[in-house]
Amino acid sequence: MTNYVGRFIPNYSTITEPLRRLTKQDSKWEWTSEQQESFDKLKNELVADRVMSYFDPNKETMLIVDASPVGLAGLLTQNGKIIAYASRSLTDVETRYSQTEKEALAIVWAIEHFHLYLYGQSFTLVSDHQPLETIFNSPKAKTPARIERWRLRLQGYNFKVQYKPGKVNAADYLSRHPTPNTSIACKHSQLAEEYVRYLTDNAVPKAMTLNEIADSTTKR
Repeated sequence: MTNYVGRFIPNYSTITEPLRRLTKQDSKWEWTSEQQESFDKLKNELVADRVMSYFDPNKETMLIVDASPVGLAGLLTQNGKIIAYASRSLTDVETRYSQTEKEALAIVWAIEHFHLYLYGQSFTLVSDHQPLETIFNSPKAKTPARIERWRLRLQGYNFKVQYKPGKVNAADYLSRHPTPNTSIACKHSQLAEEYVRYLTDNAVPKAMTLNEIADSTTKR
């Protein structure tokens, strides 16, 4: 996961050296404060402004998805930088889906989760499950009824599915360690309301109290 954005992390090789040391064949497994410090630095770098960026509707967008036996994950990216991370746990019923259905569900969930960014523009969707490249890119592909219903749900989006092997899938870690939330993706209207609420809470200036005015006045 960090390899995907490693080029944006200063001294990446130096930071990861204690962890890479443990992967050597003759190395004894020893998790010390040195490894923990390296691990914590990497976690902090994943959300640093060098790695993450604001969404730009004029840039090419890529959505990387993955499904594991326990969860779904999606990474919204532009020019290799992360715009947003997302994951959720599978419900009890979803854990019994075939692997192709789980991977297809990851596509549906991730696209609808990032609806505000993706609707109305073309984007590339990356999956490590090769059959989905044919299923979603070919209108004539014969698919199971469940996947066909999901394809119909996504007809309003303009995207192409691109296959990449699992070993380079940056969303793999998130799908195996999802957030403990088994709820199905929110409706689009709810997502819009949450976005407006966020702007209201964070963009509206807060009024100054009389004590703050008094304190500022005495400092002049």
